[in-house]
Amino acid sequence: MTALKRLLPSHNTLAGRAIRLPLRLMPKHIVVRILSGPNRGMRWVRGAGITNACWLGNYEQDHLAALPRLVKPGMVVYDVGAHTGYYTLALSQLVGEEGHVYAFEPAARNVHYLREHVRLNGLRNVTVVQAAVSDKAGMVGFEDIRITKGSQYLVPTMSLDEFIAAGHPLPQFLKMDIEGAEWPALHGATAILEKAEAVWMLATHSDQILTDCRARLAEHGYHFADFDGVSDAGQSPDFLVLPNSPAN
Repeated sequence: MTALKRLLPSHNTLAGRAIRLPLRLMPKHIVVRILSGPNRGMRWVRGAGITNACWLGNYEQDHLAALPRLVKPGMVVYDVGAHTGYYTLALSQLVGEEGHVYAFEPAARNVHYLREHVRLNGLRNVTVVQAAVSDKAGMVGFEDIRITKGSQYLVPTMSLDEFIAAGHPLPQFLKMDIEGAEWPALHGATAILEKAEAVWMLATHSDQILTDCRARLAEHGYHFADFDGVSDAGQSPDFLVLPNSPAN
């Protein structure tokens, strides 16, 4: 199916839209098997993701392809901004029974599907944390997929420092994609940054956030790479954050 999808006309063309029409007409509530990629064969609610690419298995392929090099059995990993769980499923498989995934997601709709995907796939190594990661505990407005000042829909916030201080283990890998809230999240992650051992897969959402986040991470002994782990990240908003010390 992935190979077929690559051969399909662009969705911007009349032919592409016509071919993809049956995909859009499928009921959103049905449970399907993911057709390809790292989550192949796992169960997925068809309408849970923001795109059919999730259950087709070709969602963010370059990001997902990097995970097996970075995440090993037995690791503790944080999926910060887990949405409905596509990365959570992949990370759960990689860390195995001896590892653990903490999946942070604030939005009630997303958490519903996240928990459902954990249940449907019988995952015993995943803990769902229903909160937005920021620099401190509190409540913030939230709309769609991001923190929005003035929104009447409020979600709880917490810092990773508070989470760790409560007795949870430090992560060895973090994937963070939180739609513009990266800067306060890093300010609330001092325990992780000072240890400077974890690998991050970070998405930033403006040029200023990119500059600020890189400066803070560099202060703590990190460097940046593309998803192959070797090439320079350049000015890409999505990149790997790697410890400088070879010992780590």
